[in-house]
Amino acid sequence: MGANMILELKEANKLPMKTFRWLGVNELKLNREIPDIKPFQRIEPQGEGVKELVITRSNTFPYDKMPLTGMGEEAAEFIHQNKNQEMTITVPKGKKVKEPVFIRYRLEAENPVLVEETLILAEEGSEITLVVTYEGEEEAKAFHGGLFYLKAAKNAVINLIQVQLLPDTGFHFSNIGAQTDIGGQVHITQCELGGGHAISGILGELEGDDSELHVDTIYFGDRDRVLDFNYVANHYGKNSKSDMTVNGALAGTSKKIFRGTIDFKKGASGSEGAEGEYTLLFDKNIKNVSVPLILCGEENVSGKHAANSGRIEEEKLFYMMSRGLSEEDAKKMMLEAWFHPAVQNIPAEDIREEVSEYVKGRLNHVKPL
Repeated sequence: MGANMILELKEANKLPMKTFRWLGVNELKLNREIPDIKPFQRIEPQGEGVKELVITRSNTFPYDKMPLTGMGEEAAEFIHQNKNQEMTITVPKGKKVKEPVFIRYRLEAENPVLVEETLILAEEGSEITLVVTYEGEEEAKAFHGGLFYLKAAKNAVINLIQVQLLPDTGFHFSNIGAQTDIGGQVHITQCELGGGHAISGILGELEGDDSELHVDTIYFGDRDRVLDFNYVANHYGKNSKSDMTVNGALAGTSKKIFRGTIDFKKGASGSEGAEGEYTLLFDKNIKNVSVPLILCGEENVSGKHAANSGRIEEEKLFYMMSRGLSEEDAKKMMLEAWFHPAVQNIPAEDIREEVSEYVKGRLNHVKPL
């Protein structure tokens, strides 16, 4: 292989039903040169909870039995063909792993490309919390492509927390497919704070009765960053529940598209779904697009969506500054309050502090009022 390769995605982050055609947001088309993919240093999960898990370095689970993913099969196939990090984490039946498990990736100039495939199998009545952090050197021009399959069996719980703190030069995508059996739950927290170009897709298949999907995301776009999200909750089981909450902030000439779909399939009676997307705007020249959809093939269901965006409240900012805070510190405090619900899901004080310091550093790029 040469020094670089091409990543081409023709229909990534595709809406389940095309709409808003005039906005050009029905799918993401991508053609990008990325560094050559080389073997990546083997990274081991850390934490007391590791000893209670079964971890293997290959995936023998058939792909045709895997959940569909938010970014789609093109992105999934790219990972299948090019992965340089692979892991299957099995939580044995009835095992509730109380201590969180941590995986930390750092992309450096010598090896700036991580292409990971991770499968989490939570067997009946089990529970796991996995925290995955991505960082990198500015000069690395890092690329990260991630594929996570989450399978929660009967009454199992999977908590996945992703903290993406790549530098401005980084390019990142996260492609997730989740599947829940009767009473199974999947909770996903995404902190999409870094990278010059960040893409995220989540698709949850709520197959079992009384199963649940919860997504809590924060993002921060400044300068000319580009962010693209596609979240889908497919309700099949009776009395299944989903909620997707996205809180973000945009500045400079950054661009963001959020697609959120709740789809009540026939037979999903008694199910409830809610999505909310809220954006704090620091500048006038950003591009902010939200595409909420609720699809319904069943009558006895409840679906809600909300979207709101607005400029930072200058009166509140000046009030805080009149009490002795600098403009930067006042903005940092406002952002921390905006991001607080999602950040509190991170079960490690040092990572929460790292997120806080990262956001503070990024505020240097936000123009003063």
